[in-house]
Amino acid sequence: MDAVLRLIVPVLVGLLFLAMIAGWLWYTTWLVRSAIDELAHRRRLKAGVDPLQVTAKKALASVEAAHDSAQRALSLAVESWYELRDNRAVGTPLVEKFPRIEARAARDPEFLDVLEDADALLNEASPGSDSIDELLERTARMDALNLRLRHLVHQYDAAGRRGFGRFFS
Repeated sequence: MDAVLRLIVPVLVGLLFLAMIAGWLWYTTWLVRSAIDELAHRRRLKAGVDPLQVTAKKALASVEAAHDSAQRALSLAVESWYELRDNRAVGTPLVEKFPRIEARAARDPEFLDVLEDADALLNEASPGSDSIDELLERTARMDALNLRLRHLVHQYDAAGRRGFGRFFS
């Protein structure tokens, strides 16, 4: 029994030593691989081709395009209203209806508030380095004002109609 123990102890010590060497090799390999991955990630970040950077750039470009589109649409709606008001809608299909539409709009404080808010929003300094959230909020506000402005004008136009035409036009 004593002889068996003398044979097993060196084998166990050898296996323990081999396990330690294998663990050290695995850890060293993992450490080197992690360092290489980190260097590659930093290289992609510096080059600007990291997937998260590309996604963020695309998202920002998309939000900026939506903001520009909303600003153009609101600006066009407000300018169209002022142009119609200045030339009394002469040369447009609204020439006969416009005095009634304008009179209702001038009496409606909601319309005046929406028009004032739209003017104020368009005259604000355009965002330069705003965050995506701020641009989205501003875009949504412009779209809401544009929608409300157009809805009110169409509501004033439909106010004199009777029957089904008022609901389906």
